Amino acid sequence: MTQIEQGIVPRYYQLKEILEKRIQSGEFQAGDKFLTDDELCQEYGLSRGTVRRAVEMLIVAGLLRREQGRGTFINSPQKAPVFFRLASFDEEMKARGWKPSTTLISRRLFSANAEVAKQLQISTGEKTIEIIRLRLADEKPIAYETRCLAYKTCPQLLEEDLENQSIHSLLIDKYNIPLVRACYTVEARVLSQNEAEHLKVEPGSAGFAIERVTYTLDDKPVTWYRTVYRGDVYRFSAEF
Repeated sequence: MTQIEQGIVPRYYQLKEILEKRIQSGEFQAGDKFLTDDELCQEYGLSRGTVRRAVEMLIVAGLLRREQGRGTFINSPQKAPVFFRLASFDEEMKARGWKPSTTLISRRLFSANAEVAKQLQISTGEKTIEIIRLRLADEKPIAYETRCLAYKTCPQLLEEDLENQSIHSLLIDKYNIPLVRACYTVEARVLSQNEAEHLKVEPGSAGFAIERVTYTLDDKPVTWYRTVYRGDVYRFSAEF
């Protein structure tokens, strides 16, 4: 059995890669019932949240499908859906041969306004964490990101090292919060003055904005994430 290692690459992503290779090797046939979450947890010594995120990635990739009340099954190749793939910042930068890094701009506790409350499905005025970070490649600013989540979801994030750790991995692996799906909105737009200043470009320069709401079990929103990339360095990859 391939071992899951603690390191820079998140454990859910390591598991996804291992399972993808097992599926593509022919170990399973189209229509076969796939391993359960409990079986994968036991086999690889991982949390349920980590396993579910890896399996969800394989479902999005069209290799697996869930059937209500029956389980998870191997997809037939012809049933694989059309989908878009948005690589993580670290994946994207490493693929280009650049060294990714992160600078924490701010984190604060505030009362949710109407927009934040709507995105996170919480009450207006509820205590909320806001985290703003600058993502860099070879020390060059590339993306300016803002993430909000209800304070009650994970108050420990206010104390974590958010420059050297993945927030997604912290939520899943350390705090056992399953993140099972995400909804994205993608658009091209000009950068605001604040965004441009942090990204070291002229205000009004072209940018590429991504908004994402990530959900846990029972379709409950966990994080509302917004990031804007410099338009001269970011690329959008689509797979069909």
